[in-house]
Parts: sequence; structure tokens; C-alpha cells
Amino acid sequence: MQMTYRNKEEIFVSILNTAGSHGARKTKIMYSSFLSYHMLVEYLDVLIANGFLNYEKIDKTYKTTPKGFRFLQLQEKVNSILSERLEIADRIQE
Repeated sequence: MQMTYRNKEEIFVSILNTAGSHGARKTKIMYSSFLSYHMLVEYLDVLIANGFLNYEKIDKTYKTTPKGFRFLQLQEKVNSILSERLEIADRIQE
């Protein structure tokens, strides 16, 4: 079985979906996104710096912002378009 690597966008989607509007702590995000602690911290920093996540100091949770939810919507559209294109390409090759 060949190992496939995830790109940054797939990891961003995983983190943002886990955090959601209710929020999640680092441990939950780390395990659900299959990241090491070191990698998690790097991705969280990027997402916070770009306004996709907020850190709530009171309950120590990360929550997806409206901008983060917009990113999730756009990423879903991109994936849908790409899968349609792949299906068309497969039909042409047959």
C-alpha cells in the first residue's frame, strides 16, 4: 500500500472542521487531524495569523471564524469541480 501525503489545504480543512463554531482544544485537533504537536502548532499559527481561527483564552479552545468557514465552502467547491473534471477525463479515456 502506497502512502499518500496530504497537502496544506487538506490539513487546514481538517483543523477548521474539527474546531468548528463550538471550538476544540489542541489535543482534540491534534488527534482528529493526525498531526504531531509540533506540526499542529505551526498550522494553528498560520490559521490564526490569516484570520481563519480564533483562540479563546478563557476556555482554551480554537474556533473557526467566518473567514475560516468561507475557506471551507470554497475548498469544497474546488474539490467538487476537480472531481467532475476527473470523471470527464476518465470517460474520455474509455
